Amino acid sequence: MILGKKTRFISVPLMLCAILSLFGCEDLTEINKNPDALGDDQVNPAFVLTGVISSSASRIAYLSFSGNITQRVVPEAMQYTQRDFLEYSITNQFAWLKSSFDYAGLNQPLANAGYLEQRARGNQDSLFLKGTAKVMQSLWFGLQTSVWGDIPYSEALKGTENLQPVFDKQIDVFAGVIKSLDEANTALSQAGPVKSPGISKADLLYAGDITKWRQFANSLRLRYLLRLSAKTTEMKAVGVDVTAEFQKMVADPAKYPLMTKAADDAALRFPGTNTTDSYTLGPLITTTTSSFYRIKAASTMVEFLKQRKDPRLTIWFRPVDVQTLVRDKGADVVIAKDAAGAVKRYVKTYQPGLDTALYVGLKIAMTNPDNHNNNLAAHRIEAVALNSAIYNSGATNPFVSYLGDVYRANTNPIVKGIFITASEVNFILAEAASRGWITGSPLTYLQAGISASLDHFGIANGDAKVYNPASHATVAFDKMAFLNSIEAEYDAAADKLEVVMQHKWVSSFSTMEGWFDHRRTGYPKIGQNIIDGGKGNQIPIRYIYGDSETNYNPANTKAAIDRLVPAVNDQWSKMWLLQ
Repeated sequence: MILGKKTRFISVPLMLCAILSLFGCEDLTEINKNPDALGDDQVNPAFVLTGVISSSASRIAYLSFSGNITQRVVPEAMQYTQRDFLEYSITNQFAWLKSSFDYAGLNQPLANAGYLEQRARGNQDSLFLKGTAKVMQSLWFGLQTSVWGDIPYSEALKGTENLQPVFDKQIDVFAGVIKSLDEANTALSQAGPVKSPGISKADLLYAGDITKWRQFANSLRLRYLLRLSAKTTEMKAVGVDVTAEFQKMVADPAKYPLMTKAADDAALRFPGTNTTDSYTLGPLITTTTSSFYRIKAASTMVEFLKQRKDPRLTIWFRPVDVQTLVRDKGADVVIAKDAAGAVKRYVKTYQPGLDTALYVGLKIAMTNPDNHNNNLAAHRIEAVALNSAIYNSGATNPFVSYLGDVYRANTNPIVKGIFITASEVNFILAEAASRGWITGSPLTYLQAGISASLDHFGIANGDAKVYNPASHATVAFDKMAFLNSIEAEYDAAADKLEVVMQHKWVSSFSTMEGWFDHRRTGYPKIGQNIIDGGKGNQIPIRYIYGDSETNYNPANTKAAIDRLVPAVNDQWSKMWLLQ
Protein backbone atom coordinates (compact mmCIF):
# COMPACT_ATOMS: atom_id res chain seq x y z
CA MET A 1 0.00 0.00 0.00
CA ILE A 2 1.07 3.61 -0.28
CA LEU A 3 1.64 5.18 3.11
CA GLY A 4 3.97 7.92 1.95
CA LYS A 5 6.11 8.77 -1.02
CA LYS A 6 8.98 6.67 0.32
CA THR A 7 6.85 3.53 0.50
CA ARG A 8 6.04 1.39 -2.54
CA PHE A 9 2.61 0.05 -3.35
CA ILE A 10 2.76 -3.55 -2.18
CA SER A 11 -0.66 -5.00 -2.87
CA VAL A 12 -4.35 -4.60 -2.21
CA PRO A 13 -6.39 -7.83 -2.04
CA LEU A 14 -8.81 -7.89 -4.93
CA MET A 15 -12.12 -9.60 -4.37
CA LEU A 16 -12.19 -12.10 -7.20
CA CYS A 17 -14.38 -12.02 -10.27
CA ALA A 18 -17.15 -13.64 -8.23
CA ILE A 19 -17.76 -10.27 -6.61
CA LEU A 20 -16.97 -8.22 -9.67
CA SER A 21 -19.44 -10.25 -11.70
CA LEU A 22 -22.07 -8.13 -10.08
CA PHE A 23 -21.00 -5.46 -12.52
CA GLY A 24 -19.21 -7.51 -15.21
CA CYS A 25 -15.56 -8.44 -15.59
CA GLU A 26 -14.87 -8.01 -19.27
CA ASP A 27 -13.12 -4.63 -19.03
CA LEU A 28 -10.87 -5.25 -16.03
CA THR A 29 -7.56 -5.51 -17.91
CA GLU A 30 -6.33 -2.28 -16.39
CA ILE A 31 -7.56 -3.14 -12.93
CA ASN A 32 -5.81 -6.48 -12.90
CA LYS A 33 -2.35 -5.27 -13.84
CA ASN A 34 0.30 -6.45 -11.42
CA PRO A 35 0.88 -3.46 -9.10
CA ASP A 36 4.41 -4.63 -8.26
CA ALA A 37 5.37 -3.97 -11.88
CA LEU A 38 4.11 -0.38 -11.74
CA GLY A 39 5.44 2.80 -10.23
CA ASP A 40 3.55 4.57 -7.46
CA ASP A 41 2.06 7.03 -9.95
CA GLN A 42 0.96 4.33 -12.39
CA VAL A 43 -1.25 2.10 -10.23
CA ASN A 44 -4.77 2.19 -11.61
CA PRO A 45 -7.00 3.86 -9.00
CA ALA A 46 -9.78 1.44 -9.92
CA PHE A 47 -7.65 -1.38 -8.53
CA VAL A 48 -7.18 0.56 -5.31
CA LEU A 49 -10.90 1.41 -5.00
CA THR A 50 -11.82 -2.26 -5.29
CA GLY A 51 -9.29 -3.20 -2.63
CA VAL A 52 -10.39 -0.46 -0.24
CA ILE A 53 -14.03 -1.52 -0.38
CA SER A 54 -13.47 -5.28 -0.27
CA SER A 55 -10.86 -5.27 2.48
CA SER A 56 -12.96 -2.81 4.49
CA ALA A 57 -15.94 -5.16 4.30
CA SER A 58 -13.86 -8.12 5.49
CA ARG A 59 -12.21 -6.20 8.30
CA ILE A 60 -15.46 -4.59 9.47
CA ALA A 61 -17.11 -8.02 9.69
CA TYR A 62 -14.08 -9.37 11.54
CA LEU A 63 -14.06 -6.55 14.09
CA SER A 64 -17.80 -6.46 14.58
CA PHE A 65 -18.82 -10.08 14.83
CA SER A 66 -16.64 -12.83 13.44
CA GLY A 67 -13.00 -12.28 14.33
CA ASN A 68 -10.83 -13.79 17.05
CA ILE A 69 -10.82 -12.96 20.74
CA THR A 70 -8.21 -10.22 20.37
CA GLN A 71 -10.69 -7.92 18.66
CA ARG A 72 -14.04 -9.72 18.40
CA VAL A 73 -15.36 -9.11 21.91
CA VAL A 74 -18.23 -6.65 21.40
CA PRO A 75 -20.97 -9.25 20.63
CA GLU A 76 -20.51 -10.77 24.09
CA ALA A 77 -20.23 -7.39 25.78
CA MET A 78 -23.51 -6.32 24.17
CA GLN A 79 -25.16 -9.65 25.01
CA TYR A 80 -25.88 -10.67 21.43
CA THR A 81 -23.87 -13.85 21.96
CA GLN A 82 -21.90 -15.62 24.68
CA ARG A 83 -19.10 -18.15 24.46
CA ASP A 84 -18.52 -21.44 26.18
CA PHE A 85 -15.91 -24.24 25.99
CA LEU A 86 -12.90 -21.93 25.44
CA GLU A 87 -12.13 -18.24 25.91
CA TYR A 88 -15.36 -17.32 27.67
CA SER A 89 -13.50 -15.58 30.50
CA ILE A 90 -11.95 -13.24 27.93
CA THR A 91 -15.17 -12.47 26.09
CA ASN A 92 -18.08 -12.99 28.52
CA GLN A 93 -16.27 -11.81 31.64
CA PHE A 94 -14.32 -9.02 29.93
CA ALA A 95 -10.70 -10.06 30.46
CA TRP A 96 -10.00 -8.27 27.16
CA LEU A 97 -6.60 -8.51 25.49
CA LYS A 98 -4.49 -5.82 23.87
CA SER A 99 -5.39 -4.93 20.29
CA SER A 100 -3.43 -2.87 17.74
CA PHE A 101 -4.87 -0.69 14.99
CA ASP A 102 -1.58 -0.88 13.04
CA TYR A 103 -2.07 1.55 10.15
CA ALA A 104 1.03 0.17 8.46
CA GLY A 105 -0.21 -3.44 8.32
CA LEU A 106 -0.45 -5.06 4.89
CA ASN A 107 -3.79 -4.57 3.16
CA GLN A 108 -4.93 -2.05 5.73
CA PRO A 109 -7.93 -0.39 4.05
CA LEU A 110 -7.42 2.97 5.73
CA ALA A 111 -3.94 3.36 4.32
CA ASN A 112 -5.15 2.37 0.88
CA ALA A 113 -8.01 4.86 1.08
CA GLY A 114 -5.42 7.54 1.79
CA TYR A 115 -3.48 6.47 -1.28
CA LEU A 116 -6.68 6.44 -3.36
CA GLU A 117 -7.17 10.12 -2.60
CA GLN A 118 -3.64 10.81 -3.88
CA ARG A 119 -4.22 8.80 -7.06
CA ALA A 120 -7.52 10.62 -7.73
CA ARG A 121 -5.64 13.73 -8.85
CA GLY A 122 -5.65 14.13 -12.60
CA ASN A 123 -8.05 11.24 -13.20
CA GLN A 124 -11.13 12.00 -15.30
CA ASP A 125 -13.19 10.80 -12.35
CA SER A 126 -11.04 12.59 -9.81
CA LEU A 127 -13.94 14.13 -7.85
CA PHE A 128 -15.69 10.77 -7.53
CA LEU A 129 -12.50 9.06 -6.37
CA LYS A 130 -11.71 11.89 -3.99
CA GLY A 131 -15.18 11.68 -2.49
CA THR A 132 -15.15 7.91 -2.07
CA ALA A 133 -11.64 8.00 -0.61
CA LYS A 134 -12.69 10.59 1.96
CA VAL A 135 -15.76 8.57 2.92
CA MET A 136 -13.72 5.42 3.52
CA GLN A 137 -11.00 7.24 5.44
CA SER A 138 -13.64 8.90 7.61
CA LEU A 139 -15.33 5.56 8.24
CA TRP A 140 -12.08 4.10 9.54
CA PHE A 141 -10.77 7.08 11.47
CA GLY A 142 -14.19 7.51 13.09
CA LEU A 143 -14.35 3.83 14.01
CA GLN A 144 -10.83 3.66 15.38
CA THR A 145 -11.08 6.75 17.55
CA SER A 146 -14.41 5.48 18.87
CA VAL A 147 -12.79 2.16 19.77
CA TRP A 148 -9.43 3.25 21.23
CA GLY A 149 -9.69 6.98 21.99
CA ASP A 150 -6.81 9.18 20.85
CA ILE A 151 -5.21 7.89 17.63
CA PRO A 152 -2.71 9.06 15.00
CA TYR A 153 -4.65 11.29 12.58
CA SER A 154 -2.85 14.41 11.39
CA GLU A 155 0.44 12.49 11.06
CA ALA A 156 -1.04 9.12 10.11
CA LEU A 157 -0.46 7.30 6.81
CA LYS A 158 2.96 8.84 6.14
CA GLY A 159 4.88 5.58 5.99
CA THR A 160 8.63 5.86 6.44
CA GLU A 161 8.33 9.64 6.57
CA ASN A 162 7.00 9.32 10.11
CA LEU A 163 7.14 5.97 11.87
CA GLN A 164 6.14 7.47 15.23
CA PRO A 165 3.11 9.68 14.57
CA VAL A 166 1.62 11.79 17.33
CA PHE A 167 -1.73 10.62 18.74
CA ASP A 168 -4.22 13.40 18.06
CA LYS A 169 -6.73 14.26 20.74
CA GLN A 170 -10.06 12.60 20.12
CA ILE A 171 -11.87 15.91 19.86
CA ASP A 172 -9.62 16.90 16.96
CA VAL A 173 -10.06 13.55 15.22
CA PHE A 174 -13.84 13.88 15.33
CA ALA A 175 -13.67 17.47 14.12
CA GLY A 176 -11.51 16.34 11.20
CA VAL A 177 -13.77 13.41 10.34
CA ILE A 178 -16.90 15.56 10.31
CA LYS A 179 -15.19 18.14 8.09
CA SER A 180 -13.88 15.43 5.76
CA LEU A 181 -17.33 13.91 5.30
CA ASP A 182 -18.73 17.32 4.39
CA GLU A 183 -15.95 17.68 1.82
CA ALA A 184 -16.77 14.20 0.50
CA ASN A 185 -20.40 15.15 -0.07
CA THR A 186 -19.32 18.35 -1.84
CA ALA A 187 -16.84 16.55 -4.09
CA LEU A 188 -19.37 13.89 -4.99
CA SER A 189 -22.10 16.45 -5.68
CA GLN A 190 -19.76 18.15 -8.16
CA ALA A 191 -18.50 14.95 -9.76
CA GLY A 192 -21.16 14.23 -12.35
CA PRO A 193 -21.69 10.70 -13.74
CA VAL A 194 -18.68 8.38 -13.55
CA LYS A 195 -16.98 8.40 -16.96
CA SER A 196 -14.70 5.37 -16.77
CA PRO A 197 -16.37 1.93 -17.04
CA GLY A 198 -13.43 0.51 -15.15
CA ILE A 199 -14.11 2.79 -12.17
CA SER A 200 -17.81 1.92 -12.11
CA LYS A 201 -17.06 -1.80 -12.17
CA ALA A 202 -14.37 -1.44 -9.54
CA ASP A 203 -16.92 0.19 -7.21
CA LEU A 204 -18.18 -3.01 -5.60
CA LEU A 205 -20.48 -1.10 -3.28
CA TYR A 206 -22.58 1.10 -5.56
CA ALA A 207 -21.28 0.63 -9.14
CA GLY A 208 -20.46 4.32 -9.48
CA ASP A 209 -23.82 5.58 -8.21
CA ILE A 210 -23.01 9.12 -7.03
CA THR A 211 -26.24 9.59 -5.07
CA LYS A 212 -25.73 6.45 -3.02
CA TRP A 213 -22.18 7.47 -2.15
CA ARG A 214 -23.49 10.87 -1.02
CA GLN A 215 -26.09 9.10 1.11
CA PHE A 216 -23.29 7.02 2.60
CA ALA A 217 -21.19 10.11 3.38
CA ASN A 218 -24.03 12.09 4.94
CA SER A 219 -25.43 9.17 6.91
CA LEU A 220 -21.98 8.51 8.34
CA ARG A 221 -21.71 12.19 9.26
CA LEU A 222 -24.99 12.00 11.20
CA ARG A 223 -23.65 8.94 13.03
CA TYR A 224 -20.60 10.80 14.27
CA LEU A 225 -22.48 14.00 15.07
CA LEU A 226 -24.87 12.04 17.27
CA ARG A 227 -21.95 10.22 18.87
CA LEU A 228 -20.91 13.64 20.14
CA SER A 229 -24.28 14.34 21.79
CA ALA A 230 -22.69 14.74 25.23
CA LYS A 231 -19.84 16.91 23.91
CA THR A 232 -21.66 19.70 22.09
CA THR A 233 -20.13 22.53 24.11
CA GLU A 234 -16.57 21.30 23.68
CA MET A 235 -17.09 20.63 19.97
CA LYS A 236 -18.42 24.13 19.45
CA ALA A 237 -15.14 25.43 20.87
CA VAL A 238 -13.26 23.70 18.02
CA GLY A 239 -15.63 24.95 15.34
CA VAL A 240 -18.25 22.19 15.14
CA ASP A 241 -21.79 23.09 16.20
CA VAL A 242 -23.07 19.53 16.52
CA THR A 243 -26.80 20.20 16.76
CA ALA A 244 -26.79 22.96 14.15
CA GLU A 245 -24.91 20.78 11.66
CA PHE A 246 -27.28 17.89 12.33
CA GLN A 247 -30.35 20.08 11.87
CA LYS A 248 -28.96 21.68 8.70
CA MET A 249 -28.41 18.30 7.08
CA VAL A 250 -31.80 16.85 7.95
CA ALA A 251 -33.56 20.02 6.78
CA ASP A 252 -31.97 19.94 3.31
CA PRO A 253 -32.24 16.44 1.80
CA ALA A 254 -31.39 17.74 -1.68
CA LYS A 255 -27.99 18.95 -0.51
CA TYR A 256 -27.54 16.19 2.08
CA PRO A 257 -29.29 13.03 0.84
CA LEU A 258 -29.54 10.25 3.43
CA MET A 259 -30.13 6.52 3.38
CA THR A 260 -33.85 5.84 3.70
CA LYS A 261 -34.33 2.19 2.70
CA ALA A 262 -32.39 -1.05 2.91
CA ALA A 263 -31.49 -0.87 -0.79
CA ASP A 264 -29.29 2.12 0.12
CA ASP A 265 -27.30 0.20 2.76
CA ALA A 266 -23.53 0.50 2.64
CA ALA A 267 -22.95 -3.24 3.03
CA LEU A 268 -21.08 -5.75 0.89
CA ARG A 269 -21.85 -9.44 0.47
CA PHE A 270 -19.03 -11.99 0.52
CA PRO A 271 -18.54 -14.00 -2.71
CA GLY A 272 -17.46 -17.08 -0.74
CA THR A 273 -15.14 -18.57 -3.36
CA ASN A 274 -11.87 -18.80 -1.41
CA THR A 275 -10.19 -17.84 1.86
CA THR A 276 -9.74 -14.20 0.84
CA ASP A 277 -13.35 -13.42 -0.07
CA SER A 278 -15.44 -15.58 2.28
CA TYR A 279 -17.22 -14.89 5.52
CA THR A 280 -14.85 -15.62 8.36
CA LEU A 281 -17.12 -18.06 10.24
CA GLY A 282 -17.69 -20.13 7.10
CA PRO A 283 -15.87 -23.47 6.63
CA LEU A 284 -13.30 -22.05 4.19
CA ILE A 285 -11.81 -19.90 6.96
CA THR A 286 -13.13 -21.33 10.24
CA THR A 287 -12.25 -24.90 9.39
CA THR A 288 -12.88 -26.33 12.86
CA THR A 289 -16.54 -26.63 13.73
CA SER A 290 -15.72 -26.17 17.40
CA SER A 291 -14.69 -22.55 16.78
CA PHE A 292 -18.12 -21.85 15.32
CA TYR A 293 -20.19 -23.81 17.83
CA ARG A 294 -18.58 -22.21 20.87
CA ILE A 295 -20.45 -19.01 19.92
CA LYS A 296 -23.91 -19.36 21.46
CA ALA A 297 -26.97 -17.16 21.58
CA ALA A 298 -27.14 -14.81 24.57
CA SER A 299 -30.24 -15.08 26.73
CA THR A 300 -30.73 -11.30 26.80
CA MET A 301 -31.19 -11.10 23.05
CA VAL A 302 -33.14 -14.36 22.77
CA GLU A 303 -35.65 -13.36 25.44
CA PHE A 304 -36.11 -9.86 24.02
CA LEU A 305 -36.89 -11.30 20.58
CA LYS A 306 -39.12 -14.10 21.91
CA GLN A 307 -41.23 -11.75 23.99
CA ARG A 308 -41.96 -9.61 20.94
CA LYS A 309 -42.32 -12.51 18.48
CA ASP A 310 -39.62 -10.89 16.40
CA PRO A 311 -38.86 -12.85 13.19
CA ARG A 312 -35.17 -12.01 13.35
CA LEU A 313 -34.79 -14.59 16.14
CA THR A 314 -35.12 -17.49 13.68
CA ILE A 315 -32.62 -15.92 11.27
CA TRP A 316 -29.90 -15.11 13.77
CA PHE A 317 -30.11 -18.26 15.92
CA ARG A 318 -30.86 -21.96 15.55
CA PRO A 319 -33.44 -23.83 17.60
CA VAL A 320 -31.84 -26.16 20.11
CA ASP A 321 -30.87 -29.56 18.73
CA VAL A 322 -32.66 -31.20 21.65
CA GLN A 323 -35.59 -29.46 23.31
CA THR A 324 -36.27 -30.09 26.98
CA LEU A 325 -39.91 -30.71 27.94
CA VAL A 326 -41.58 -31.45 31.26
CA ARG A 327 -43.41 -34.74 30.61
CA ASP A 328 -43.81 -37.87 32.69
CA LYS A 329 -42.32 -40.62 30.52
CA GLY A 330 -41.67 -42.97 33.43
CA ALA A 331 -38.04 -42.27 34.32
CA ASP A 332 -36.79 -38.98 35.70
CA VAL A 333 -35.13 -38.21 32.35
CA VAL A 334 -35.98 -39.82 29.01
CA ILE A 335 -34.27 -39.05 25.72
CA ALA A 336 -36.58 -40.06 22.86
CA LYS A 337 -37.97 -39.01 19.51
CA ASP A 338 -41.34 -37.31 19.34
CA ALA A 339 -44.05 -38.10 16.79
CA ALA A 340 -42.36 -35.88 14.22
CA GLY A 341 -39.01 -37.61 14.66
CA ALA A 342 -37.30 -34.80 16.61
CA VAL A 343 -35.12 -35.80 19.55
CA LYS A 344 -36.44 -34.46 22.86
CA ARG A 345 -35.31 -34.61 26.45
CA TYR A 346 -38.27 -35.34 28.74
CA VAL A 347 -37.97 -34.63 32.47
CA LYS A 348 -40.58 -35.91 34.90
CA THR A 349 -40.58 -32.81 37.10
CA TYR A 350 -39.41 -29.28 36.42
CA GLN A 351 -35.97 -28.44 37.75
CA PRO A 352 -35.04 -24.81 38.54
CA GLY A 353 -33.01 -23.25 35.75
CA LEU A 354 -34.22 -25.53 32.97
CA ASP A 355 -35.35 -23.75 29.81
CA THR A 356 -38.00 -25.64 27.82
CA ALA A 357 -38.14 -23.32 24.80
CA LEU A 358 -36.89 -24.14 21.30
CA TYR A 359 -34.62 -21.10 21.44
CA VAL A 360 -32.38 -20.96 24.50
CA GLY A 361 -29.58 -18.51 25.21
CA LEU A 362 -26.65 -18.62 27.61
CA LYS A 363 -26.97 -16.43 30.68
CA ILE A 364 -24.53 -13.52 30.80
CA ALA A 365 -20.99 -13.94 32.18
CA MET A 366 -21.64 -17.31 33.79
CA THR A 367 -18.91 -18.97 35.84
CA ASN A 368 -19.42 -22.26 33.99
CA PRO A 369 -21.40 -21.70 30.76
CA ASP A 370 -20.57 -25.20 29.42
CA ASN A 371 -23.15 -26.75 31.76
CA HIS A 372 -26.02 -24.39 31.01
CA ASN A 373 -29.48 -25.94 30.71
CA ASN A 374 -28.24 -29.14 32.36
CA ASN A 375 -25.86 -30.06 29.53
CA LEU A 376 -24.82 -33.55 30.67
CA ALA A 377 -22.62 -35.90 28.64
CA ALA A 378 -24.93 -38.85 29.30
CA HIS A 379 -27.87 -36.98 27.81
CA ARG A 380 -25.84 -35.97 24.76
CA ILE A 381 -24.73 -39.55 24.12
CA GLU A 382 -28.32 -40.78 24.16
CA ALA A 383 -29.45 -37.96 21.87
CA VAL A 384 -26.71 -38.57 19.30
CA ALA A 385 -27.51 -42.28 19.29
CA LEU A 386 -31.00 -41.31 18.07
CA ASN A 387 -29.78 -38.72 15.55
CA SER A 388 -26.17 -38.78 14.42
CA ALA A 389 -26.58 -35.33 12.80
CA ILE A 390 -26.62 -33.69 16.24
CA TYR A 391 -23.30 -31.92 16.76
CA ASN A 392 -21.21 -33.71 19.37
CA SER A 393 -17.65 -32.46 19.56
CA GLY A 394 -15.82 -29.54 21.17
CA ALA A 395 -18.19 -26.81 22.39
CA THR A 396 -21.26 -29.00 22.06
CA ASN A 397 -24.44 -28.13 23.93
CA PRO A 398 -27.54 -29.43 22.14
CA PHE A 399 -29.75 -27.81 24.79
CA VAL A 400 -28.68 -24.23 23.90
CA SER A 401 -29.06 -22.33 20.62
CA TYR A 402 -26.12 -21.95 18.27
CA LEU A 403 -25.76 -19.14 15.77
CA GLY A 404 -28.01 -19.46 12.72
CA ASP A 405 -26.85 -21.49 9.75
CA VAL A 406 -26.44 -18.31 7.69
CA TYR A 407 -23.32 -17.55 9.76
CA ARG A 408 -21.76 -20.93 9.04
CA ALA A 409 -21.80 -20.39 5.27
CA ASN A 410 -18.94 -19.00 3.20
CA THR A 411 -21.48 -16.71 1.60
CA ASN A 412 -25.10 -15.81 2.27
CA PRO A 413 -27.20 -12.95 0.85
CA ILE A 414 -27.90 -11.47 4.28
CA VAL A 415 -24.41 -11.85 5.80
CA LYS A 416 -22.34 -8.84 4.80
CA GLY A 417 -19.61 -6.47 5.79
CA ILE A 418 -21.77 -3.64 7.14
CA PHE A 419 -20.53 -0.03 7.04
CA ILE A 420 -23.83 1.71 7.83
CA THR A 421 -27.47 0.91 7.10
CA ALA A 422 -30.72 2.77 6.51
CA SER A 423 -32.00 1.10 9.68
CA GLU A 424 -29.29 2.81 11.72
CA VAL A 425 -29.99 6.15 10.06
CA ASN A 426 -33.67 5.96 10.97
CA PHE A 427 -32.76 5.16 14.56
CA ILE A 428 -30.35 8.11 14.57
CA LEU A 429 -33.24 10.32 13.48
CA ALA A 430 -35.51 8.75 16.10
CA GLU A 431 -33.04 9.61 18.85
CA ALA A 432 -32.50 13.11 17.48
CA ALA A 433 -36.28 13.68 17.43
CA SER A 434 -36.51 12.34 21.00
CA ARG A 435 -33.84 14.83 22.05
CA GLY A 436 -35.63 17.71 20.32
CA TRP A 437 -32.83 18.24 17.80
CA ILE A 438 -35.21 17.82 14.87
CA THR A 439 -38.93 17.80 14.29
CA GLY A 440 -40.80 14.65 13.40
CA SER A 441 -42.16 11.66 15.27
CA PRO A 442 -39.61 9.49 17.08
CA LEU A 443 -42.08 6.61 16.78
CA THR A 444 -42.29 6.98 13.00
CA TYR A 445 -38.50 6.89 12.71
CA LEU A 446 -38.36 3.98 15.17
CA GLN A 447 -40.76 1.91 13.09
CA ALA A 448 -38.91 2.85 9.90
CA GLY A 449 -35.67 1.68 11.49
CA ILE A 450 -37.17 -1.68 12.40
CA SER A 451 -38.72 -2.07 8.94
CA ALA A 452 -35.39 -1.34 7.25
CA SER A 453 -33.70 -3.92 9.48
CA LEU A 454 -36.29 -6.54 8.53
CA ASP A 455 -35.68 -5.73 4.86
CA HIS A 456 -31.90 -5.94 5.37
CA PHE A 457 -32.32 -9.50 6.69
CA GLY A 458 -34.72 -10.49 3.92
CA ILE A 459 -37.85 -10.82 6.08
CA ALA A 460 -41.13 -10.13 4.30
CA ASN A 461 -44.70 -10.03 5.51
CA GLY A 462 -46.14 -13.56 5.57
CA ASP A 463 -42.81 -15.37 5.88
CA ALA A 464 -42.94 -18.36 8.21
CA LYS A 465 -40.22 -17.05 10.49
CA VAL A 466 -41.91 -16.19 13.81
CA TYR A 467 -41.36 -18.48 16.78
CA ASN A 468 -44.42 -18.88 18.98
CA PRO A 469 -43.12 -19.52 22.54
CA ALA A 470 -46.43 -21.07 23.63
CA SER A 471 -46.86 -23.64 20.86
CA HIS A 472 -43.18 -23.87 19.80
CA ALA A 473 -44.39 -23.59 16.20
CA THR A 474 -42.92 -21.32 13.55
CA VAL A 475 -45.71 -19.19 12.14
CA ALA A 476 -46.27 -16.51 9.53
CA PHE A 477 -44.99 -13.00 10.16
CA ASP A 478 -47.65 -10.28 10.38
CA LYS A 479 -45.67 -7.10 9.87
CA MET A 480 -48.53 -4.70 10.60
CA ALA A 481 -49.37 -6.43 13.87
CA PHE A 482 -45.68 -6.46 14.79
CA LEU A 483 -45.23 -2.72 14.17
CA ASN A 484 -48.47 -2.01 16.04
CA SER A 485 -47.09 -3.88 19.03
CA ILE A 486 -43.98 -1.71 18.90
CA GLU A 487 -46.21 1.36 18.89
CA ALA A 488 -48.06 0.07 21.95
CA GLU A 489 -44.75 -0.58 23.70
CA TYR A 490 -43.54 2.93 22.85
CA ASP A 491 -46.77 4.62 23.95
CA ALA A 492 -46.78 2.78 27.28
CA ALA A 493 -43.14 3.55 28.11
CA ALA A 494 -42.26 6.11 30.77
CA ASP A 495 -38.88 6.62 29.10
CA LYS A 496 -39.48 6.65 25.36
CA LEU A 497 -35.81 7.16 24.48
CA GLU A 498 -35.08 3.87 26.23
CA VAL A 499 -37.49 2.09 23.86
CA VAL A 500 -35.80 3.69 20.86
CA MET A 501 -32.36 2.64 22.05
CA GLN A 502 -33.45 -0.91 22.94
CA HIS A 503 -34.75 -1.50 19.45
CA LYS A 504 -31.70 0.14 17.90
CA TRP A 505 -29.57 -2.27 19.95
CA VAL A 506 -31.49 -5.19 18.47
CA SER A 507 -31.25 -3.85 14.93
CA SER A 508 -27.50 -3.27 15.40
CA PHE A 509 -26.94 -7.03 15.73
CA SER A 510 -23.62 -8.10 14.13
CA THR A 511 -22.26 -4.52 14.24
CA MET A 512 -20.49 -2.45 16.91
CA GLU A 513 -23.07 0.34 17.02
CA GLY A 514 -24.96 -1.03 20.02
CA TRP A 515 -21.76 -0.82 22.07
CA PHE A 516 -21.08 2.77 21.08
CA ASP A 517 -24.66 3.73 21.93
CA HIS A 518 -24.64 1.88 25.26
CA ARG A 519 -21.46 3.65 26.38
CA ARG A 520 -22.98 7.02 25.49
CA THR A 521 -26.57 6.60 26.73
CA GLY A 522 -26.59 3.72 29.19
CA TYR A 523 -29.26 2.01 27.08
CA PRO A 524 -30.22 -0.75 26.99
CA LYS A 525 -29.72 -1.45 30.68
CA ILE A 526 -27.97 -4.75 30.16
CA GLY A 527 -25.40 -4.46 32.94
CA GLN A 528 -27.98 -5.83 35.36
CA ASN A 529 -27.87 -9.18 33.56
CA ILE A 530 -24.19 -9.86 34.30
CA ILE A 531 -23.66 -12.77 36.69
CA ASP A 532 -19.87 -12.83 37.14
CA GLY A 533 -18.35 -9.90 35.27
CA GLY A 534 -14.79 -8.70 35.48
CA LYS A 535 -15.96 -5.49 37.16
CA GLY A 536 -19.38 -6.04 38.66
CA ASN A 537 -22.14 -4.97 36.29
CA GLN A 538 -19.89 -2.72 34.23
CA ILE A 539 -19.23 -3.32 30.53
CA PRO A 540 -15.83 -2.38 29.03
CA ILE A 541 -15.73 0.95 27.24
CA ARG A 542 -12.62 0.88 25.05
CA TYR A 543 -10.07 -1.35 23.35
CA ILE A 544 -6.59 -1.54 24.86
CA TYR A 545 -3.68 -0.09 22.85
CA GLY A 546 -1.64 -3.02 21.58
CA ASP A 547 2.04 -3.90 21.48
CA SER A 548 2.54 -2.22 18.10
CA GLU A 549 1.68 1.09 19.73
CA THR A 550 3.34 0.65 23.12
CA ASN A 551 6.55 -0.93 21.77
CA TYR A 552 7.18 1.06 18.59
CA ASN A 553 5.63 4.43 19.39
CA PRO A 554 5.98 4.49 23.18
CA ALA A 555 6.22 8.24 23.88
CA ASN A 556 3.16 9.19 21.83
CA THR A 557 1.19 6.21 23.10
CA LYS A 558 2.00 7.17 26.68
CA ALA A 559 0.80 10.72 26.03
CA ALA A 560 -2.50 9.29 24.79
CA ILE A 561 -2.78 6.99 27.82
CA ASP A 562 -2.11 9.92 30.13
CA ARG A 563 -5.23 11.61 28.75
CA LEU A 564 -7.45 8.67 29.74
CA VAL A 565 -9.33 8.75 33.05
CA PRO A 566 -7.80 7.07 34.92
CA ALA A 567 -4.53 7.18 33.00
CA VAL A 568 -4.33 3.40 32.57
CA ASN A 569 -4.24 1.48 29.29
CA ASP A 570 -7.12 -0.90 30.00
CA GLN A 571 -10.66 -1.55 28.87
CA TRP A 572 -12.22 0.45 31.70
CA SER A 573 -10.52 3.85 31.36
CA LYS A 574 -12.59 6.66 29.88
CA MET A 575 -11.57 8.29 26.62
CA TRP A 576 -12.42 11.97 26.14
CA LEU A 577 -15.71 11.08 24.45
CA LEU A 578 -16.93 9.39 27.64
CA GLN A 579 -15.39 11.63 30.29
